[in-house]
Amino acid sequence: MKPPTPLGLQALRSLAFPSAHPPCRLARQRRSYASIPEPPKQFRPPPPPPPAPEHITTPPSRSGTPPNATPLSQSSRQPPPPPPPPPPIFRPTPSGPDLRKKRDDDEDFTPYPLTRPIGMPSPPLPTENTGLDSRSLRQRRDDFHNYEKHLARRAAMTKQIAKPYFRDWSNMRFFKGKVFIAPERLFRGDVSLWFPNFFGRSLRRDVERRGGIRDGYGGLGRGTTEVLRGKVSVVSVVSNDWAAKQVDTFCSIEQNPELQVVLAEEEELVQRVEINWEGNWLKWWILQLFAAPNLRRTRSLFEQERYFMVRRGVSDMMKEGIGLFNDKGGYVYLVDGECRIRWAGSAEASEGEKRSLVEGVRRLVKEARTPVEERVRRGMTKEKIEAAVAEIVLEDEGREKMAAASG
Repeated sequence: MKPPTPLGLQALRSLAFPSAHPPCRLARQRRSYASIPEPPKQFRPPPPPPPAPEHITTPPSRSGTPPNATPLSQSSRQPPPPPPPPPPIFRPTPSGPDLRKKRDDDEDFTPYPLTRPIGMPSPPLPTENTGLDSRSLRQRRDDFHNYEKHLARRAAMTKQIAKPYFRDWSNMRFFKGKVFIAPERLFRGDVSLWFPNFFGRSLRRDVERRGGIRDGYGGLGRGTTEVLRGKVSVVSVVSNDWAAKQVDTFCSIEQNPELQVVLAEEEELVQRVEINWEGNWLKWWILQLFAAPNLRRTRSLFEQERYFMVRRGVSDMMKEGIGLFNDKGGYVYLVDGECRIRWAGSAEASEGEKRSLVEGVRRLVKEARTPVEERVRRGMTKEKIEAAVAEIVLEDEGREKMAAASG
């Protein structure tokens, strides 16, 4: 059986749907398949908006007739509500150099005053933080085959690689690298945290070499805790010449002569300790060959003994604990005889920070001259006073609650 021709299909369609297809001549046309035509769509205008409600300004009286029986005017009606805002336009998130154009007064980098003590939660030891691996070959092999430690090392390496190399230098343009503002007063001694031990080599040459100890400096390594114990110390931490200039705004004789007067008057109780930390081994050897001789010429033997050049052992936990968030800036810490951080400053010093540093040194000197028994007695008396005040406050609150319940 042969399929129907196009003319036959057209004739059958005209017979099945006479109203949709008016009679026409059976002419040869392009082949099309049979389908039911859709009725034409009629355009319907949108419905008119509902009328705005009429609000009467004068309230009706009790009789039901308003006092001012006047027709409502156009001014008595409230204006129509404003049209809704247009939907937000989608824009792709910027990337690369257009990620965020930060300014010098960006809130993310605005330094705030220190409101709580900073430091490490445990007292330091003179031989810790050497940066050397003391594990045996067996322990290293076991750790190498430990999958959990492998994941931890991989996470640490990923974090280190993800950090941009010039990030700290780029952040120096925000308030000149200032991370926090120094407090106006000292932190209390009973709540202060400890300054960590930095293990390095002092600037003095005639230091006795310690044999039988593997410290990474040929037996010449020393810890800062040995020098800090028993004295009030003004400690500075730098890693480049820019940071050293920032520290000079706190401690130099030109920028803060009052501090130098206190250091000269209380030489037996107050000292200055300098820490030059350089983690790059190439810069470390350049520092040893070229910068160290110039530093020795400008310092006495007493100052050379308290100048530490640290190469390793500074962990991220230590830096976060003492607030050293920008490695390229300078930091100054006021440490008491128990190695507790009682005051801290960063970047360039303001006039108020210089004044608070000098006042803090004088207060710690006065505290160091006070006998331990008297300090303990004062602390116990202070605790008793605070307990009595708290008890009185609780009694007053109880009386107020009883009075409110009876009333």
